[in-house]
Amino acid sequence: MTKSNGRFISTSIILLTSAHLFNDFYAGFLMPLLSYFQSHLHLTITQVSILPTILAVFGSILQPLFGFLGDRFNKKLFVVSGVLCSALFLSCIGLAPNFTLLILMLVIGASGVAAFHPNAAATVARLTQNKSSFTMSIFLMVGCIGLAGAPFIITSIATSGGFSKLWMLSLPGVILALILVKTLTIDHENKSSTKLSDFKILFARKSRPLWIMFLIMFIRSLVITSFMSFMSILFTAKGLTMHRSGIAISTFLICGSVGGLIGGYLADKISRKIIIACSSIIACPLLLWFLKADGNFAMILLGLSGMVILAASAVNVLIVQRLCPDMAGSIAGISMGFVWGSAGLMLPVVGYVADHYSMETSLRIAAYMLPIAGMLVLILPNIDRPANDLSKE
Repeated sequence: MTKSNGRFISTSIILLTSAHLFNDFYAGFLMPLLSYFQSHLHLTITQVSILPTILAVFGSILQPLFGFLGDRFNKKLFVVSGVLCSALFLSCIGLAPNFTLLILMLVIGASGVAAFHPNAAATVARLTQNKSSFTMSIFLMVGCIGLAGAPFIITSIATSGGFSKLWMLSLPGVILALILVKTLTIDHENKSSTKLSDFKILFARKSRPLWIMFLIMFIRSLVITSFMSFMSILFTAKGLTMHRSGIAISTFLICGSVGGLIGGYLADKISRKIIIACSSIIACPLLLWFLKADGNFAMILLGLSGMVILAASAVNVLIVQRLCPDMAGSIAGISMGFVWGSAGLMLPVVGYVADHYSMETSLRIAAYMLPIAGMLVLILPNIDRPANDLSKE
């Protein structure tokens, strides 16, 4: 690799990582503002529950489609347009004058989130030649920081009476999108010839490791999403303020981003299977302990839980991409989008259990699912070997 090539790769990774920071920051706009929308737009609880569902469907489940399109056509187009749409529409949802326009803004903004993730992740993986869990960990960690910072920053501005000023937060994303247009270059000679018929590999006999990874990621995503989504309700039940709940979510995600960085580094040094198994099994008792704790000790346990459970996030994504390197964007879209989004659609079940029993009981049941994910890792093949391209089977 020449010095100029090395500089280009480093610059591209920095730009994509920065874009991930803001893309996920905008994705974090909705949850802190749900109570505001309920009162300002005079919505019922049923109407309010539709909003995060839209974010899950269009922000996550559409990712496989955008990953497939990126593999077939131009990843740069989806990376740039994704950041631009999420910046312009999600940062402005506080200005929505009615429920219908709010839904439209969420659909467009969330679609931008979906367009960005698989194509940016696949580009980072290609630039590092799928060899570095650590680099992918940095990419995901920075996105997690953006998502973590959103509740604190947004609630700080909102509580000071600045709902109408939230749109100004779109400016960094718009500027970065313009820089990406001028600077980011993706080698079109490596453009995938992925066709819809290629997805038959998902049903091939030797694709079992891929489906096991999807199941592991689904279980882990369901637990993470459940705790993040209902944490504010849990803290409110314990008598804490909305701002305190925002700090709790930020603590969980910031510590999780640090854990992801550590997990990615250790995965390159030790074993990816060990990292996923330990992350899943150790997080279970920590989350259960957190549910019983109060005060600052609960915050400490929450931070530790986030650090442990999110330690394997980058490793999960890298593994599924290594299993199908010629369909990296499509597979990243399925793992980061459809699997995570499907877990998000299960939230009504978690809420139903909470309605009939208690929020603590519901989250406890979710936490008990983590050891299952840890044990499923044991039946995976040696995933530390060079990539196995299932599309050639």
